[in-house]
Order: sequence, then structure tokens, then C-alpha cells
Amino acid sequence: MKNLIFVCLTLLPISVFSQKSKHEKDTNQGFELFFNAGMYWGSKENANYYRGYPDQLNSDYADPNIGYLWGNSFWKREIKELIYDKRHTEIISDSIDLYGVSNMRYNIAFSFGIGLRYRFSESFTMSFLFSQVGLTAQGLATFGVQGRGVNLDQGIMYLDYPVIGKERRIFLEMNASYLFETIYPYVFPFVEFGVHVNNVKVLKSELIVEERAFSMINMYGEGTSYVPGINPPIINPYLGGIGYGFMGGLGIRLEMNKWVAIEPVFQVGAEKLNLSSYGKMRPNFSFIIRLVAGDKVFGKKQE
Repeated sequence: MKNLIFVCLTLLPISVFSQKSKHEKDTNQGFELFFNAGMYWGSKENANYYRGYPDQLNSDYADPNIGYLWGNSFWKREIKELIYDKRHTEIISDSIDLYGVSNMRYNIAFSFGIGLRYRFSESFTMSFLFSQVGLTAQGLATFGVQGRGVNLDQGIMYLDYPVIGKERRIFLEMNASYLFETIYPYVFPFVEFGVHVNNVKVLKSELIVEERAFSMINMYGEGTSYVPGINPPIINPYLGGIGYGFMGGLGIRLEMNKWVAIEPVFQVGAEKLNLSSYGKMRPNFSFIIRLVAGDKVFGKKQE
């Protein structure tokens, strides 16, 4: 990504040496269809939504909550039994305490999208884009228990178990781009700026103990919890919703011919997400490659 930025900044100053006639520029008006795919880095501050510590003043009853899980005596007993059964040779008893959950981080995710662009001239374009990305947040829950023999650590043995959160983000984006001419006829550095509406859907938030998944989302309704044998109805609450954001990007358009172009782009986005108090506007980053079907396919060629 640093190399891409360096190349773009290197090419911009030499654009003054390349000039085309007005007629040549006008012939580049028309529509383009493009597909893009790449990598997406989500903010770790948004990822902490899945840590399980909701803001009591700004949260939904169903938001991921480690206290809701650990506070259920049936799940708590099952977790302790799972740990003791697996590690009884290492620990003295099933007197196990939850010490807390680490900060969460999103894994690098794969994003893809499709868009339609109109070229007003060789230099200025307007695009509409639909894209989607699936994100996984990961952290660790730490438990403490009395260790046995050489496993003693000041009397306490610490055990870490994964905490997982999954979500899907959909973006509807509108952006404008300005392309710079260079001494190379098929190389065009560009900058782009845009706005978007996003929609987040929380898919899961789980604590994994000895391969057994425990949901930190209240699936039974406000004030209701799991009780063995009663089987209350599962309501599957919708967590997430509509947000908005802004983006800026820097890239290079490489025209293979008049039909096809490839555009590597580095983008920085500021996104307000519907994730309760953890959805504050934070920076997110992406590096994508666009495959563009060019002017001769979707544009009107002027003679």
C-alpha cells in the first residue's frame, strides 16, 4: 500500500507534461461497469462490541454480554464441568473464576462489490457502488483456577478460551473521482471521495470452551434466560442496523485497452456503525482491485 501511494505521488507532478485535445477528452464520456475485490481492516474499537461488556446506558438487552452468560447458573456449572473434565489432572477442583475478556480485534477480511460509473470527461467520474464484507472479531476470556503441582502460578493457573464475534456489513456508496494525466498514455493516478450508507448485521457472539460454543447474545427475550428442560422460544433478535460514513481513496487506473482497465485503490473510511456504544465513527482501511469494463462497451463513442 505504501508503494501504491508513493507511485501515485510520483506520477502526479509529471501530469502537466501530458495534454490532450478537447475532442479526445470528450470521446471518453459514457458509462462503465466495474467489479472490485480486496482486503478490509476493521477498527479494533468497533470489534470490542463482541467483548461482552455493554454500556448499561446505551445498549440493547440482547447485546453480547459475558455477564449474562456467566451469570446463568446452569451455563456456569456446565462451563466449569467442561474445564474440569478436560484438565482434572492439572487443576485441584472445579472452583473456577472468570477474570475477564481481552480486547477484541477483527481479522483481515475479504470484501467484494459491483458498481456503475459515469465518466463526464477523461478526468472526472461519478460512481455508485454496492459492496459487502464479512468480519470476524477474536479475543480471549481468561479463567483462574487452583493449579496442581508444577502448574502452580502463585496458587492460580490461568486458562484462556476464545471469544468470537461475526458480522456482515453492506455498503451503498456514492463517490466522485478525479484522474490526472501523465506522460504515459494508459496510466492515470486518481483521487476519490465519497459517502455511504452501511448496514451491519450481527451473526454471532460466542465463548468457546473446550469446543463447546456458548452464545453471549440473549436469544430468549428481555428478562428471560436459559433454563434446562423448559425450552423457552428462541426469538433471534436482530442486532445491528443502519449507519453512515465517509471515504477517501488514492489509486492508479491502468488501461489495458479501450475496453478494460484495472484500478488498484487504497481507501480510508470513517464509519458510524449501529453497534450500540461501540459503533462510534472510527477509521477502517481497505485495499481493493477493480476490474473495469470501459468506454467502448458502455460509452457512446463520438467521431
